[in-house]
Amino acid sequence: MEPVYHRLPVVDAGGMELHLPIVDLGPGPPRVCVVAGIHGDEPSPLVLVDRLVTLLRGRELRAGVRIVAAANMPALLQRARWSNWDDEDMNRIGDGGGGPAVTRRLAAAVVSACEGCEVAVNLHNFVMRTPLLAIMPPGQTEEHRARHEKYLAALDPHVVWVFGETPEDHRAFSGSLDAAIERRGVHVLAVEMADLPELDEPLIARALAGLMRVIALCGCLDDTERPPRRNRIDVHRRLVRAPGAGIFEPLAELGGKVAAGDIVGELIPLERPGARVPVYAPDPGWLIQRLGRRFVRPGDMIFTVGSPA
Repeated sequence: MEPVYHRLPVVDAGGMELHLPIVDLGPGPPRVCVVAGIHGDEPSPLVLVDRLVTLLRGRELRAGVRIVAAANMPALLQRARWSNWDDEDMNRIGDGGGGPAVTRRLAAAVVSACEGCEVAVNLHNFVMRTPLLAIMPPGQTEEHRARHEKYLAALDPHVVWVFGETPEDHRAFSGSLDAAIERRGVHVLAVEMADLPELDEPLIARALAGLMRVIALCGCLDDTERPPRRNRIDVHRRLVRAPGAGIFEPLAELGGKVAAGDIVGELIPLERPGARVPVYAPDPGWLIQRLGRRFVRPGDMIFTVGSPA
């Protein structure tokens, strides 16, 4: 099934047309929409959707699959989380609220592209080394959680990040692009993976197989592949940030168990080489994300600990 490439016009910005690039495969209206490139500093999803289109073009599809190939083109071209055209985070403005800013118009176009689908898969990546990670959002009914679990079982992630139920968690999700898509009757599965330098072939293969099972679950493909029985962990996530500027040296293994107070890495201070600063695990659990050896600034994300949810 050959892909059909087309553009959803968004705005004419000073004589330059801005559009949403869309790939449609299969007959009929799309049942699944896969979204990549919401943030400009998250290029890994672009690799995954390229592999997905290549794989799907060799399969006999029974219903439509849509891919939003690069949702935030201005931010991607600037290699920034959001575009300096308006400094708005596309993932935090809902459906754009009808605003004139470019990012708000793009958000509205993404919501429109997903409308009518059964499920939308929103792909992201962390700067840290990260396994295939899916999100369980806050404030869901039992029916919604059961449906979400169905998609999670098909995706087969390594880790499920279960959000808390604090007022802050509810506010953060209710104003998100995912929540805006869900208000249109489309179930959203948010997925995180490693940043491009850490995106290895086993992670790509697992993510790709999971997406194919989600697509099959929605009736777009014959369900020929069953998910393997793996050990998935559901966690609440505690983020640790760099205490200063310098080089972060990781010491603990990704995915391993840690106790509160274990040394996860050391910081080589910018102005005092040789005076290494240990960075400790704040809670017991698993080291679910971790930065590689990298220069960091104060407050940069360096690792997260997942405690049992």
